[in-house]
Amino acid sequence: MALKPFSIGSAFLLGTLLIGCGTTGTVEVDTTPPTVALGATPNSLTAAGNVVLKAEAKDNVAVTKVEFYEGDKKIGEDTTAPFEFTAALNISQNGKRTYTATAYDAAGNKTSASTEITVAISDTTAPTVTLAATPNPVTAAGNIILKAQAQDDVGITRVEFFDGAIKIGETTSAPFERTVAVNAVQNGKRTYTAIAYDAAGNKTSASAEVTVAITAATDPLRGVVVDQNIGAPVAGSSITVMQNNEVLGTVISDANGQFTLTGLSAGTYDLKARKAGMAGSDLYGVVVGTQTPSVQLVQRPAFDTTSTTDPARLTFTRADGSPLAGATFTNGVDFRIQTTADSNHVGPVRIMYAQLGRTPGSAVVTSAANASNWNFSPPQDKLGQVDSGPVNTAANIPNFIAGFGSAAGEQVYLEIMTVDFNYNYSRYIVPIKLINTNTATANTVVAPTAAAATAFTLKQEGSWTTPFSAPEQDAAPNGSGVFVEVRWCYTNTAASAKPFAFDIERSEDGTNFTKIGTVGGAANAACSTTDQAARPFNYRDTSADLTVGKTFTYRVKARGANTVASNTTQTTPLAQFMPTFIAPADETTGVSLNPTFVLGQNQTAIGADGAAYNLRVRDLMNLNGFNLPGASANALIRVEEGTGDTGNRVPVGQSLVFLSSGPVLGAPTATTRILTDTSGRYDAAKPNQYPVNTTDHTVSMPWNVLVSSPLQPLRPYKWEMYSGIAYKYAPGENNRISAYSVYTWPGAFAPINQTRPVNINWDFITGEK
Repeated sequence: MALKPFSIGSAFLLGTLLIGCGTTGTVEVDTTPPTVALGATPNSLTAAGNVVLKAEAKDNVAVTKVEFYEGDKKIGEDTTAPFEFTAALNISQNGKRTYTATAYDAAGNKTSASTEITVAISDTTAPTVTLAATPNPVTAAGNIILKAQAQDDVGITRVEFFDGAIKIGETTSAPFERTVAVNAVQNGKRTYTAIAYDAAGNKTSASAEVTVAITAATDPLRGVVVDQNIGAPVAGSSITVMQNNEVLGTVISDANGQFTLTGLSAGTYDLKARKAGMAGSDLYGVVVGTQTPSVQLVQRPAFDTTSTTDPARLTFTRADGSPLAGATFTNGVDFRIQTTADSNHVGPVRIMYAQLGRTPGSAVVTSAANASNWNFSPPQDKLGQVDSGPVNTAANIPNFIAGFGSAAGEQVYLEIMTVDFNYNYSRYIVPIKLINTNTATANTVVAPTAAAATAFTLKQEGSWTTPFSAPEQDAAPNGSGVFVEVRWCYTNTAASAKPFAFDIERSEDGTNFTKIGTVGGAANAACSTTDQAARPFNYRDTSADLTVGKTFTYRVKARGANTVASNTTQTTPLAQFMPTFIAPADETTGVSLNPTFVLGQNQTAIGADGAAYNLRVRDLMNLNGFNLPGASANALIRVEEGTGDTGNRVPVGQSLVFLSSGPVLGAPTATTRILTDTSGRYDAAKPNQYPVNTTDHTVSMPWNVLVSSPLQPLRPYKWEMYSGIAYKYAPGENNRISAYSVYTWPGAFAPINQTRPVNINWDFITGEK
């Protein structure tokens, strides 16, 4: 259909209508954002709790909502005033924290405001932890798995694992576990501990006890650490056990210096002893098997505690440079000993030793008439490498192999020892094969006779390298400072009866004997029936097994084509003898011109049957004086508190005091030598010139009983113990002396062939007439 054209009137009307439909003003758009301020209460938090966020928000139209943020993370919103949000906080949120409030209006305009608070909540809640160990018990060498279950309200930062007091590792993330390798060195009860920590340092520990009981068909390896040969025990020394240069573990010497390793498999082991302030002591080549020897490590106080405690490392060959270990020798042993080029010892080396079949050392403890060692003192200006040069014992030391080897060849052990300037000891046990064609191996031998074992307990230590010097320290009373001398006779001097060797055996139960040493065979027609110290053949047992108060039985076997044993003989080592001076007291004045000297003694407490003294009184003005009862060290005042028929045969509660002299301590030889005999055993008159208090264990010795002249008035004097020993009888062996405990002895006089010169000496001044 065609459109009709507008008329003028229609057009006017349409325009009017259109104008009437138009707007009457301008439309406004909302572009004004809200205003907002944010507050936090509290703004510093020291305990877990809530923070209230309050936003003061306004808008020209209206605030539609406020959003709340912690950092960039939205934590909530509020659509109606008051605009608030409550945030819960704990220790995990410690630190500076920023909160933001963003206010919105209906047009979408927004404004933000922030506030910072400090969260410093103290964590006082410790973690919880439990520890489990698998397997338990442990019966074979292998691994133990330690598993710790640890939890904390914040978080576990680490778990530390301990074996006893020694930290063995830590783990910083779950699962908290540790693997521990164990072997026979760890035998016994072991306590493992796990300590769990949180970030605040709070900690909790849990322990698990594991029984390690690894067994082997071997004898235990027992040892003792002493600070000199027959010296005081070294407690708390750390002994590292090694095999094939691998560390197997560490044990600590006990209060007696002793340690025991059970369950070691058969083989060869090395031991290293270390302790602060002490020199080092290394022992290489200990053979563990069905007859494992007891070992002794000498660990002396270091000469210089700032110097190394590494002993000398040695290399040894035959004299021609060929290998020594495992070599075969005939009728002699040759060797060459050198310190290695990288040895870290302290020069110069003091001495080198070598000996077959026993730990070598100074003659005071290892010598015998028919056994010898090799020793070498390098030049003391030589600080570097030490070389013994070729050594041929067959040419220079005829008794070196005496009693060792056989016609077919026998495995024996050569022991090599070195002492450096810092008293660090290194000792090597080297297996060799020895052929000995000595014709005495074909002889028919008879029994040795008059075997007698005597124990010596020395208050003052013995020494390896300086055996006769005045010692500086006392041996401890628990078994250190003990050795046993075995003496015997072999009087059949026929060439066809001469023994090839004497084997010395010892028993702890009187029935089962073990060989502890060998010396060369010999014969001598002389044999004293009364003086055991004069019998021609001897062996000194310095074993670590010797213990005070324990009875040991010895015998000697002569060996040729046959073997014949001597009589058995017993000794019980005594504890340490500790006499004391009581009166006149030290530094006293006005002392009587005929004083009574009073001594305290512990003879019965240590198991002794008697004590013997030589007292020396000197005028300090002219150094003249007297020795009571005589000048010789073995001129003695013998004091015996009764120990009955099993001891000194003096009734208990009674006492005997008498004089004796010479190398043999026997019974009184005459009534004129008896000073006190309260039981009348030897003198029916029951004299009591030297009273003994058997309750207080004191003896009083009046001066004028033995000396007719009084002391000078107003003079200074010194009285000292020149000799002081305790002794024990052996009633079953003709009442001989079977044990001595030596407090002081001035020289190598029989019956004590040791020098122990340190004694008691007190000063006093006499009064007027």
